[in-house]
Amino acid sequence: MAKIYLIRHGESIANTKGIYQGQTYNTDLSPLGMKQAHAVGKRLKHEQIAAMYVSPLTRTKQTALEIFQYHDTLPMVTSPAIIETNHGAWEGKSVSYIQKRWPDMYQTWLTHPADIAFPGGETFDEIEKRVTRWWDDFVRTVKGTVVVVSHDNIIRILLVHLLHMDGNALWTFELQPTGITTIDVVGKTVVVCINDTNHLGGLEANLANHAL
Repeated sequence: MAKIYLIRHGESIANTKGIYQGQTYNTDLSPLGMKQAHAVGKRLKHEQIAAMYVSPLTRTKQTALEIFQYHDTLPMVTSPAIIETNHGAWEGKSVSYIQKRWPDMYQTWLTHPADIAFPGGETFDEIEKRVTRWWDDFVRTVKGTVVVVSHDNIIRILLVHLLHMDGNALWTFELQPTGITTIDVVGKTVVVCINDTNHLGGLEANLANHAL
């Protein structure tokens, strides 16, 4: 049996400004994001964690280090396959700018995300394939309690995959920064909990400010 904690990184500076980060607009955690990361680290302090898998971006690494400080002998593996979506020309741009520059594409992302092809970036199919291939290989060998620190879109895609939902159901879930989604692997994968935020205690972010 294995238990997997999927964790969205803490709020980033770009999140507070409503800017799409993707893979290249690589900002630090905001002051609130650092508090959230510290809170999730304390939440997992007494867990017997076997390994941690982390997206290679600054915001995920900073979040992971707040967990790692309580488990400084565990393997921390950088996993490029769980990096954030490549938003292409949207990266570093605000929601308001994108609404004006690519109004139809932005509406597609909000209503039919499975049909999206980001200009100069990834298509939804490309994101889905890289993430689900990584996941399917990962769950074949994972043992014990494992932490995965990744991004909003990536965790959404995994949930859609695990719950056998259509890609256009991507926005069904709310995922707070450092919200914990728990997956049990017991011969099959079971989604036990989505977006557990009990550790935040008033540190929740205003998601309306985030460009997701």
